[in-house]
Amino acid sequence: MKLLLKMFVAGSILLSSQFSWTQASALAVLDETALQAYSVQGAVDKYPAGSIHSHEAANSALEMVTTARANIEARYKVEQRVCYPKFFTTSCLNKATERRRVDLLLLKPVEVEANAYIRQARVAERDKRLAEKAAQNAGKPMLTETPGDNKAATDARNVENEKNGVSKEAERKARADAYAERNKKYVEKQQNLKANEVAEEQKRAENIKKYEEKVKASEARQKEILEKKAEKERAHSN
Repeated sequence: MKLLLKMFVAGSILLSSQFSWTQASALAVLDETALQAYSVQGAVDKYPAGSIHSHEAANSALEMVTTARANIEARYKVEQRVCYPKFFTTSCLNKATERRRVDLLLLKPVEVEANAYIRQARVAERDKRLAEKAAQNAGKPMLTETPGDNKAATDARNVENEKNGVSKEAERKARADAYAERNKKYVEKQQNLKANEVAEEQKRAENIKKYEEKVKASEARQKEILEKKAEKERAHSN
């Protein structure tokens, strides 16, 4: 009786383990399927060029880039495992590698714009603090006269202070104008870079399409050759 009970318990444990393993395998397949279907385009579309105008948007975009990059790398590993058992292993691996490269390139403009906004905001904040400090220093009262000062010396100091005030105001204006000009040039440079990246990406997409067409044509030719070879072998055997 004890022996039968032990056998029953062992069988139950084995069935439970097999069921758990089957569940885990099914979940793994679902996860891999989701990764293989993953596309970075949806994430990139949330941040088109020129859409980042706040720290929150910049930080959110950088978080998206980090997550998307991790998904791309995980998907690439899954695709590599899927490719190895296939007949055209090299072709499959090349397509997976190219897909990874293109998706990483799609993320780059978003990352560049987000980091550029953060740097620009820091520079603007620094210049603002410097301007406020300069304004505070310009508005401080002068030291009171010493007993040895006379009216002529006081008038001379007043004239000098007035000149210094005008000079500081001109300096602040020149600094503000220079910053605005630098900012304008930086924005123009970023826009040109983005335009070039878009053009390059379109060219890459066209090259990928042509490459995939060549691969399909090559696979079709290989399939046709194998079929003809199989037919000849069947004919010889008959």
